Amino acid sequence: MAASGLPDARGEVPRAADAGHVIVCGLNDLGLSIVEQLDAAGLRVVVVDDHDSPVLRRRLERLGVALVPESARLPEALRQAGLDSALALVACHGTDLENLRICLVATDGAPRTRIVASIDNPQLGGQLQDAFAQVRVRSLGELAAPGFVEACVRSTVVHAFALDATAAAGEIFAVVDEEVTAEGPFRVGYGDLTPISLRRAGGRQAVTCPPRDVRVAPGDRLIVMGRLGDLRDSGLAARQAHDARLFASLGATGRAFTANRSRDGGARPARRADRRTRGARQHRQVGAGRLRALFATVRAELDRPFRHALALVAAVLLVSTVALTLTYRDHNPAAPPDFNALDALYLTVQTAVTVGYGDYNFSQADSWLKAFGVCLMVFGAVSVAVVYAFITNVIVGRRLERTLGLGRAGTVRDHVILCGLGSVGVATMEGILRAGHPLVVIERDRNNRYLPVAHERGVPVVIGDATVRSTLLEAGLEHAATIAAMTSDGHTNLETVLSARESSAPASASGPGSGSGSPSSTRDSRAPLRIVMRVFDATMVDEVERRFGIHRARSATALATPHFLAAVLGHEVISAFYVEHTPFLVARMTVRADGGLAGPTLAELALGTRVLAVIPSDHPGSTADPAGTTGTAANPAGTAGDSPAGTGRSAPDYRPGRHTRLRTGDELVVVGPVPQIIDLVRRNRHSPTGHTP
Repeated sequence: MAASGLPDARGEVPRAADAGHVIVCGLNDLGLSIVEQLDAAGLRVVVVDDHDSPVLRRRLERLGVALVPESARLPEALRQAGLDSALALVACHGTDLENLRICLVATDGAPRTRIVASIDNPQLGGQLQDAFAQVRVRSLGELAAPGFVEACVRSTVVHAFALDATAAAGEIFAVVDEEVTAEGPFRVGYGDLTPISLRRAGGRQAVTCPPRDVRVAPGDRLIVMGRLGDLRDSGLAARQAHDARLFASLGATGRAFTANRSRDGGARPARRADRRTRGARQHRQVGAGRLRALFATVRAELDRPFRHALALVAAVLLVSTVALTLTYRDHNPAAPPDFNALDALYLTVQTAVTVGYGDYNFSQADSWLKAFGVCLMVFGAVSVAVVYAFITNVIVGRRLERTLGLGRAGTVRDHVILCGLGSVGVATMEGILRAGHPLVVIERDRNNRYLPVAHERGVPVVIGDATVRSTLLEAGLEHAATIAAMTSDGHTNLETVLSARESSAPASASGPGSGSGSPSSTRDSRAPLRIVMRVFDATMVDEVERRFGIHRARSATALATPHFLAAVLGHEVISAFYVEHTPFLVARMTVRADGGLAGPTLAELALGTRVLAVIPSDHPGSTADPAGTTGTAANPAGTAGDSPAGTGRSAPDYRPGRHTRLRTGDELVVVGPVPQIIDLVRRNRHSPTGHTP
C-alpha cells in the first residue's frame, strides 16, 4: 500500500492513515533489491524514478508497489511520494552526485525523516553524515568487497566475522567447509559447533540450517560455524585460524568505519586514525617485498632481444681478450714485455667503447692485427650501443609507466588478476592488498578515476580489454592464482572468465589433451586457476557456477542490500556471505515489547535460522523458567561474567538451547538465509495479533 494521496500500482488513492512507508529513489539493481526485501519485511514502499523501464514497472506492479515517474531531485516528486509521513528514504541512484542531490532536497523537505544514501566516496559520505544527523551513508563497494576477497583466497574458511566492530576486541566466529569422515549425529561429532549447510554425498542441493541432531555420513559436505576456540577444539588448523582472523579483520574494518561515521563528534579523528593504521600496514607490506620485486623486475626486463645483445657483447669481449692475450705481444713491437690477459681485457674494452687513452694501440701492429682492431671497434661499438639502447628503453619505459600509474605485470607470481576498477573493484583491491596477496589490475578505461589509487598502492595495471586473450597473458595469467571479473557489465564478466578458462585450459579443463601445445602448459604442475565472477542477478549464481565451471559467483547487490535494509529498520547486519550459492546474513536485533519474539522459547518460535548468541538485558525477572530450563539470564555453559560497565547487559550466552526464552530488551544474534532473517525482522516488528507498530 502506498503513502497518503499517492496513486498506487493499481491507480487507486490510499487512505490517509496509510503512513510509515519507505521511499526508494532509483530503480537500478540495488534499488530493486531493496524494494523486494522491504516488501518481504512487510513495509509499504514507494519508488521515485524517472527512467521508464517496462520490465521493472511490471515487477513493481506484481509487488503492488507504487511508482512516481519523476526525478527524485524535484521536491514536488518527493512530496507526492509522501515524504512528510515516510518512515525513511533510500537514495540509491548509480552516482554519488545524484544521491547527494536527493539527500539535500529530502533534508530540506523533511528534517526528521531517516535518510539512507548510497555514497561510494568515503570523504563525501563522511562529510554528509557529519552535516545531517538523520543521514546514514552506506557504500556498495565497501560492503560487498569482503565477500569478493574471501572468494579470491583459497581456503576452507568460507567466512569469518567479529561480533564487535573491531576483530581484536570482539569474539570471532568462523564458517568452515569440510568433508565428513565419520558417521553419526552431528551433535556427537561436532560438539558446540553450529551446522549451516549439509550437502549429502552425490547430492546437488544442500540443506540450509539443518538441526543439530541430524545424522551425517562419510562423503557429506558440511559447512559449520563456531567460535575460534570451539573450532580449534574440533581440529581447526593454524592456517585456517589465520585465515579466519584475516577475514574477520576485513569485515571489521568496514563496520568500524561506518560506525565511526555514524557517531556525532570524533568522526573525523576516527577516520584519520583508520587511514594512518591502514597506511602503516601497507607501507610495511611494500617495504618487505621491495627486494624480491627488484630481482623479479630485473629477470622480467631481460627479454630475449636484450639477452641476445648481452650475449653478443660478452662473446666479443671474450674472443678479443683471448686473441690479444695470445698475439698482441708477439705481433706488435710497441707492446710491453709484461702484457698479460688483464691488459688484453683493458685494451678490448677501451677499443669497443671507443675511448682510446693511447697507452695501448694498434698503430705499429702487423696488418692482420690492425684489421682485427678495426673489426673490434666496429662490432664492439655496435653491440655496446645496442645494450645502451635497451637500458635506455627500460629506464624511460619505467618512468612513463610510473607517471601514467601503470606497472609491469610480468614480475608477479601467484597473484590475483582483478578485471575492472570500479567502486566494488577498488574496494576489493584494497582488501586483497590487506590480505597480503600480490595483485594485477586490468582496466579498459585509461582515464578511470581509480587508477591513481592503484598507482599509489604500487599495483601493476594493464590497460586493455580483459576479454582478449593477449591482455590476460600480459597480466600474467600463466602464473596467476586467481582471476576475478569485477566490471559493471555482467556480459563482459562472463566473456572474461570464459576467455581466462580457455587460456588456462591445462589446469581448468577436464577433457583429454586440453592443454596440448598451449602456452599456459606451465600450469600443469600448479593449482588450477581460481575463477571469481561478479553477477548482477542473484538468482543466477547457482546456474552460472554450475554451467560455466566458475568457482565463485557473487552478487555485490545481494551482499550489500541487507545493510541498507538494516539502516532503514534499525537493526544491525554484522556480516553477509554466501553458502552453497545462497546469501546468508548475521544480524543483531533487540527483542521488542510489542513484537512477536518476546515470551516464547526458541523451539516455540521455529525461527528457521540459527541463534548464535543471546545477550540478556539486566531486568527483573530474568530467571530460569518454571520448568527448570534455562532462560536468557542464566548461562548453562558457564560463560557468564560481569556485565560490562554501563551497558546494562549480562555477558553473552553463546550456547542458547531450545528452551531459552526471549524477553523484551534481549539482544539476539542470528545467522540464516536472507529471506529467513527478513522474516525474523518482520516478526519482531509485528505483534502476534498482526498489528504493525
